[in-house]
Amino acid sequence: MGQVYAGADPEGQEFAFKVLRSDLTGNPDVVARFLQERSILVGLRHPNLVGVHDLVVEGETVAIVMDLVRGGDLRGHLTRSGPLLPSEVARIGASVASALAAVHAAGVVHRDVKPENILMAGTTPRLTDFGISRLVSGSDIGRSSLLAGTPQYVAPELAEGLEATPAADLYSLGIVLYELCCGVTPFAGGSMLAVIRQHAEQEPGRPQGIPDDLWDVISWLLRKSPRGRPQSAQQVATLLDALAPQLLDHPVAQRLTSPPAPAPAQGQLSTQMGIVPARPPGRPLGPVAAPPAKRKRGKVWALVAVLVLALVGGGVAYAALRPVGEVGADRGGQQGTAEPVADDAEGTVAPTTATTEAALTTAPDLVGMTIAEAQDQLPSTVDVEIVDSIQQGAEAGTVVEQVPAAGEDLDGRITLTVARDAMQVYLDELLPVSGNWYGDGTGASSLAGKTYLHSLNAEVDGCGSSGEVEYNLAKGFRQLTATTALDDTSEHAEAAVQLEIFADNRPVFSETVVLGTPIPIDLDLSGVLRLKIQWSTVQDVGCWDTGIIVLGEPTLFGLPGEMPTETTTPTG
Repeated sequence: MGQVYAGADPEGQEFAFKVLRSDLTGNPDVVARFLQERSILVGLRHPNLVGVHDLVVEGETVAIVMDLVRGGDLRGHLTRSGPLLPSEVARIGASVASALAAVHAAGVVHRDVKPENILMAGTTPRLTDFGISRLVSGSDIGRSSLLAGTPQYVAPELAEGLEATPAADLYSLGIVLYELCCGVTPFAGGSMLAVIRQHAEQEPGRPQGIPDDLWDVISWLLRKSPRGRPQSAQQVATLLDALAPQLLDHPVAQRLTSPPAPAPAQGQLSTQMGIVPARPPGRPLGPVAAPPAKRKRGKVWALVAVLVLALVGGGVAYAALRPVGEVGADRGGQQGTAEPVADDAEGTVAPTTATTEAALTTAPDLVGMTIAEAQDQLPSTVDVEIVDSIQQGAEAGTVVEQVPAAGEDLDGRITLTVARDAMQVYLDELLPVSGNWYGDGTGASSLAGKTYLHSLNAEVDGCGSSGEVEYNLAKGFRQLTATTALDDTSEHAEAAVQLEIFADNRPVFSETVVLGTPIPIDLDLSGVLRLKIQWSTVQDVGCWDTGIIVLGEPTLFGLPGEMPTETTTPTG
């Protein structure tokens, strides 16, 4: 859909700059609508998304400023190495589904989920182009090119001209998982229309070697009727994330050159064929003035002048900013690097607001709304940052906190904290990288008369005993909760133990633990690699023994797609 360049902003931070093809950006109304979505696209942040940082318009040139990911895409991996292990298919699928959940929560439908749009940052999959398909679907040329370029991944309802919904993305994800398992898509061969007809009229054949549980998920995603597919991308992410460790012993399936023969579908969807124009996706955007005026930009992307020269063949520009590779049909361009751009000249961009939006100067109350509802209350000039958070008792997908708060000055930017459903792992399921608990360290314990079935225990005495245990959390958890006290079987009421917890060597908890007084623990572990737990006696009442300090029900919470698939921690 465009040419990608590697470049840098004036501070030297690297980005990818995608210059969209002119046939997709020639309609001013379409471009203006695209820019109206700027706050949504820029506000989307998720570890499995390629973040969009800005949309730039200069004359007839439209560029998207994105995270620079140099690890290649899944298409390249499939070409080089063939199918993936079932556990890897589930792991990657969970991550992509989690990214789609974030996109859908913002009211956006991707429309073009395929291996080329899943980049690999090391072992982390990151979904890209979730904003570009929004623009593509806004023009007749774009709609036809989207179907023509990737008919193997298009949901059957889109070929009938129905509106794109999140269920269409789930169907495309099912095709991707199928291909990752065996190397081919379920429907292939013949003309574009023949492939689309198979999507509507045929059930995919099952390749040998795909485990039953994984096949059940794939076939569920590939239901012909959107209503027959999973209810949400988050549901798929949770399911695949739980499935990944169960598939570790399954071998990779055979690499196929053509899919198994499909079977006739059971009449789940109308089979009247032909590509008809789809209704514009998303919520109505209202009338758009064209051509729009320009406004000054706050942050400088010194890209615009350089790209204009590059597009007309300027040698100086080409030396400064060489293409990373063609995105779309013509792929395989050589990677290049760009010198950091140091120009301070301001660029310009088409405005995205109506004049009535300028009247909103204080933040509305958005708490309790979904992201889409919150976006409807804000001018398109406001940059919205979405922060995922685990919030016990809050409805998933709703805003639980906003900065600035309701009634405070709205100065062009707002941060919305959104509740997400969490997955949990007991800390006793992880193996420490150093140190040990008492005995096997686990089992039921009693604190102030309450039994904790999952607990971690360490024996202490009054003669200056101490110990520590350390875990590698792989930056995959958000929260730790537990209750600590001395076990009710401890013999000395005067015993006291100092308990300290460190997150990447930063102290986050320090309390004196005694008998009969449980202390709650609730720690934010976002982005934490190493978790260290230390204890030592602080009150000497003689060399007493059989005192046991306990962490009752120590529970790690994380989000699907972020949590490690292994329940043991590496020793490195």
